[in-house]
Amino acid sequence: MQWYNKMMFNHFIKKQYSYAEMCDIMPVTECAYAVCFTQHRKKGSGGLEMKLGFARADITPDVGVELGGYAPYRPCAGVHDRLYCKTVVLEQDGQRYALMVLDMLCVDEALAKRIAQDVAELGIPEGHLIAAAIHTHAGVCGVVAGEGALAAVNRFGEADAALFGSYIQRVIRAAVESCREAVSKLEHFTVRKAQGEAPVIGSERHTGQPARATLTVLQCRTESGRSLTLYQLPCHPTVLSAANGLASADFVGGIEPLLDTDMAVFINGAAGDISTRFTRREATFAECDRMARIAAEAVTALIESAEYTAPTPLKGLRTTLSLQPRPLETVAQAEKKLSAATRRWQAAVDAGEEPGAVRILRSYVEGAGVNLEFAQSMQGIRSLELPVSVFSLWGLEFVTVPGELFSTLWQHSAVPICYANGYYRYIADQNAYEAGYYEAMAAILARGQGEIFAQQAEKLLTQLKNT
Repeated sequence: MQWYNKMMFNHFIKKQYSYAEMCDIMPVTECAYAVCFTQHRKKGSGGLEMKLGFARADITPDVGVELGGYAPYRPCAGVHDRLYCKTVVLEQDGQRYALMVLDMLCVDEALAKRIAQDVAELGIPEGHLIAAAIHTHAGVCGVVAGEGALAAVNRFGEADAALFGSYIQRVIRAAVESCREAVSKLEHFTVRKAQGEAPVIGSERHTGQPARATLTVLQCRTESGRSLTLYQLPCHPTVLSAANGLASADFVGGIEPLLDTDMAVFINGAAGDISTRFTRREATFAECDRMARIAAEAVTALIESAEYTAPTPLKGLRTTLSLQPRPLETVAQAEKKLSAATRRWQAAVDAGEEPGAVRILRSYVEGAGVNLEFAQSMQGIRSLELPVSVFSLWGLEFVTVPGELFSTLWQHSAVPICYANGYYRYIADQNAYEAGYYEAMAAILARGQGEIFAQQAEKLLTQLKNT
């Protein structure tokens, strides 16, 4: 296979004749600023100089570290499957970029900045790093206590602050370790891609109606024959319920072993309103395995007929979008709402109603609890600055989203990378607020800000095309 790989690289890569480099800071309509990367001809070059490396490091929590995703938080009681930070480094004409995907509930802006500070020594500036979470509800909430705009809201880890703080430091070290190893393995590569209808893993989480979702798969083959598979599939990894105390990547953890690849990276998409609530048969690890088989078969079937080609240059914009926080209720109003939601949920439990309906009512209790926390802690926040990147790569467009974007809000063909470089909770549509859904009660943003976010992100994508 070595002679074949070298022949392919000589055929594809040497035909390229452009590269990307950093340009000056330039204004962006309705945004604070954007760092722009534009393509140029490189005089005297034999072609585009693009390399790729990838690696992973273990971030499995110790017993006792709080697991996130469900209220109340519960301590980790053991491990079902190992959790990882998976890192992909791309080097383009001397500039390095990194995508890190962590098996965690979220990565807040403070944690992303901490990681960026430490990987800068590897030649990766903060603006070139994307740190995202898969959003497993059997993993740890990636927040740095007491830091960032939402420090008063992010109270995760309070049960054992020392243990939680030690774990977060270990995550940062693992992220740097995986990045360093990926850099050490940089080599030329070819890539193939495919997009198609997503398999039925999740559905609309309130009605159970089929979700409108796309599966995106990218597969890279390096000159030495190593294979990397990245796939974007929007869905809450919530097969496992709050009763589970074992660390796990949920159904995502079972997908990689079923793929013919050296490393598989799951990227979550616009899944704020998509979950396994109505599609899972039971909340067990066996059901996680069944879901994993469905996803793996879809990924394999979609990509197997695609042809490998030379990589094309990266071009992108990075900025912040200014959005308005939600109006706050008084503590008394929030307490009243929580009490009413609790009564409705308890009545359904006592009446023996269908489990799916009971779970929805329980989510309203959780949302009302978060709403009370906001009323107690969010006073004084006047605006929120959400970090966003848009970029084109290998014939596709991408947008990073620092939260849980509703699928109904994203009609653009660009691929969302959600739970990335920040965690500003739900970015919900207006219908969620009108219906009083859990996601709206747990949202930090005001009603209508989800639509504004989507509009501004699409404007950034338009500007990217024109640079």
